[in-house]
Amino acid sequence: MNEMTAIILAAGKGERLRPLTNLTPKPLITVAGKTLLERNIDCLDQSGIRKIIVNGSRMGDQIESFLQSQKKSNMNIDYINEGKEPLGTAGAIYNIIDNGLINDDHFWVINADVMTNFSFSNIHLSPGVMGQIILVPNPDHNLAGDFSLKGDRVTISGNQRYTFSGISYFSIHCFTQSSQRYFSLADLLREHIEKGVITGRLFLGDWLDVGTADRLVEAENVCRKKNNE
Repeated sequence: MNEMTAIILAAGKGERLRPLTNLTPKPLITVAGKTLLERNIDCLDQSGIRKIIVNGSRMGDQIESFLQSQKKSNMNIDYINEGKEPLGTAGAIYNIIDNGLINDDHFWVINADVMTNFSFSNIHLSPGVMGQIILVPNPDHNLAGDFSLKGDRVTISGNQRYTFSGISYFSIHCFTQSSQRYFSLADLLREHIEKGVITGRLFLGDWLDVGTADRLVEAENVCRKKNNE
């Protein structure tokens, strides 16, 4: 099996989690004593992913220090700092490609504030397909959903909509062959979805976007329940 690469997007400002994120970057917020970033690294490790790239921006030195403390002999974790202002979810990936940190034709991407037990297996993309996004049933905070599925293809419109999980698998050509350089991954996805070259898969396992104080409490409760089972 080819060695897989994953990018953890960790440069967000975490504004909806203030004041917790005034002095701590969101990926280093802890849930049941473990940072969100460490949870994602562990999840990727359990899936057999040995090369991880993490970006950072404001307070990124804390993320870099944390990663140095997390070094594992079987993993290669690179860190890239974007400066004081984040480059956006798509801009971050362009930056990683520009800096030569991605040598693979395909790679996983996950948002640092996602908690999940998703298995990052090696996906085979059909010829012409630029990527696959993982969709989940709509949580309370996004009842309208983001995208629909028509067969295995993601569409913008449709009756049954699902929420983008923040987990995706891309061909590098999704970025090198896009019509422009996007700031937001959602905008880049829309370009390729309109061309019919993005597939989707519905994931029904554990998933939680820990983006607000309320959802942080929910994440703590989920972990407490699991520990008591």
